Amino acid sequence: MAKTKTRNKNEPQRRSMYEEAIICRAEGEDNDSRQAELSLSSEEPCRRWFGNEILSHDAEAVDLSRLQEIGVVLFNHDRDRVIGRVLSVHLDEATHRLRAIIQFDEDEESERVYQKVRSGTLKGVSVGYAVDVWEEVKVGATSTNGRFTGPCEVATRWTPYELSIVSVPADATVGVGRSFTENGDGTMGDKEKDAKVREQEPSEVTPQMTMPEAPAEVDTEAMRQAAVKEERQRVREIGTMCRQFGVDDAKFIADGMSVEGVRAAILTQLAEERKAQAVTVQVDEMDKFRAAATDGLALRAGLAVDKKAAGADEYRGKRMLRLAAECVEREMGKSTRTMDDETIVREALTGTGAFPGILSNVAHKSMAQAYQTAPTTYQLWVAHGSNSDFKDATRYRLSEADTLEKLNESGEFKASGVSEHMAKTSIATYGRMFSITRQAIINDDLGALQQLPAIYGAAARRMINKMVYKVLQDNTKIEGKELFHSDRNNLHAVDISIPGLAKMKAAMAKQKNIAGLEYLNIQPAFLICPVELEVTAAQLISSVVDPTKANATPNPFANKMTVVSEPELEDAKSFYLAAAAGVAPTIEVTSLNGNLTPVMERAEQFDTLGIKWRIYMDVGVNLLDYRGIQKSTGK
Repeated sequence: MAKTKTRNKNEPQRRSMYEEAIICRAEGEDNDSRQAELSLSSEEPCRRWFGNEILSHDAEAVDLSRLQEIGVVLFNHDRDRVIGRVLSVHLDEATHRLRAIIQFDEDEESERVYQKVRSGTLKGVSVGYAVDVWEEVKVGATSTNGRFTGPCEVATRWTPYELSIVSVPADATVGVGRSFTENGDGTMGDKEKDAKVREQEPSEVTPQMTMPEAPAEVDTEAMRQAAVKEERQRVREIGTMCRQFGVDDAKFIADGMSVEGVRAAILTQLAEERKAQAVTVQVDEMDKFRAAATDGLALRAGLAVDKKAAGADEYRGKRMLRLAAECVEREMGKSTRTMDDETIVREALTGTGAFPGILSNVAHKSMAQAYQTAPTTYQLWVAHGSNSDFKDATRYRLSEADTLEKLNESGEFKASGVSEHMAKTSIATYGRMFSITRQAIINDDLGALQQLPAIYGAAARRMINKMVYKVLQDNTKIEGKELFHSDRNNLHAVDISIPGLAKMKAAMAKQKNIAGLEYLNIQPAFLICPVELEVTAAQLISSVVDPTKANATPNPFANKMTVVSEPELEDAKSFYLAAAAGVAPTIEVTSLNGNLTPVMERAEQFDTLGIKWRIYMDVGVNLLDYRGIQKSTGK
């Protein structure tokens, strides 16, 4: 029985490497193109210590967009050693292989590698990939596509991330360089432990090199044992070295660094620490007191404190009135023994006083934490921009150029131009004022100090959320026409189903550039819907088969989009498909100088016996383009 394992949106991707012998074909001895053709990967089972792993090379299984758009060629997985670029990559469906054509750069290092490839000295290529969906095929069972027999794990949705020319390829049967699958003492854990460690990998792809199955005459078991012994020795030496200097060894081991590389990194770190120790910053007693009192009061209010100041626990149990009295005695040198409560508070709140500063610091912590944790969804799919002032700013976007034309015999070139699109962005200031009275301080009303700033912090985040979805629901005009319009081919009347999504997806892909010359082939990344449609949308997007069919009809949209459920969408039938902001942005949340967190300041005031704050933020929600979004009014 086959079991499909789909990556949760909060779960890191499982990443690995596939390494195959390079098929480098220079085009003749006098090849000036500096190009080579590579065979990158195949469906040959890759022997892991827990079993066979297979990369499906079905057309729908491999996402080539990353290599096609920004593909570069590295040397030995070093991201600082770019030696060329990927000209094209395609899936050879006849042989179930990935093939690519690359072009080497002309700098000194790239030339050196190119000549070694051309001469046959370098013959290894390594591909890093991330897997989103796995199909576990049990013993004797057959995979969904009918081509693989268990036991094995088949990657049914995966993305190649990097391409490297490598000098020392590894054997596919041993897993050399996969230190993350071993315990700290070099012993192997169980399969579940390996899966857990993989889930903890950093977001970048870690090179782990494998090769096709060794020829029959090669003693693969001896090679495996030698490689495991070598890896255990590396882990052991790195662990010993890091313990001597009090350094965490986990990242070094997971990144596959050599012992010498780790030694150099530790020396660099120690040098920086000594340099920092050479500068001594004197912190006076008043500063220490303010820091301790702030963190102590914040902890008492139930706020999170990353690294509490020394002495914070001492002030954790103090009432605000007692804290005000200590501020008066420390700062002003006055005794508070004969003062009544109102006098203490009045004295503490006058001038620049330490007490107002402590209360303001706690209030700001509460506001900032509430802002960051407010339950909003706009940030998942909108773009973020920055203006330097309050004047209208212009976002320019150039269209694609005209296609190249064949030259006549005279070699005459014809001039061409590009179109440009302008979108105006602006920001405005939004704010409120609130206060805490002297009665609240005397009564030790800590809830007011914590709750009031939190309320306004969360309200600021929700305000942006409301503004974003108002643009969608009001069908705001852009370029003199509504955002959603039949003329734009982005307004439909379909339900959340495979046929409905297929129609909207095709319409998005058929959007043309500004000049109207080429199709943009934009792909949806988000399904945005009201809460009434959340369950229906989630069932469709998370299912590998069509949930409306009795038979097991494959679902082409399985795990292809992220469902965004938003209560601000009042129409219970309408929903949207949106592209990723980095591909085709529709709406931009614009802030002043990139600051998207509310500003909170203590306000000078004489009309209130207490302390007053103002909270404000400079922000705007601006419509940029219509090409990256589709709307359905439902059926």
